[in-house]
Amino acid sequence: MHDADPAREELVSAAHDTPSGLVTHLLHSDDPRTARLGRAIRAIQHASANPPPLHPDDGARIVDPITHDPAW
Repeated sequence: MHDADPAREELVSAAHDTPSGLVTHLLHSDDPRTARLGRAIRAIQHASANPPPLHPDDGARIVDPITHDPAW
């Protein structure tokens, strides 16, 4: 699934709205696919709660949109 796919955006949004009790229930399931779904939802929720810091080395520099000057 591509990052710009609208279905992906809906899935991520639904993962954010999933109650923690349901995620816990999914994680403790005997069905491996259900437990995997719980882990995926938890990972999405955790990633949005703790976004990684932006570093200039990661390409997160502010660049002038006209001249493309990274020192702008």
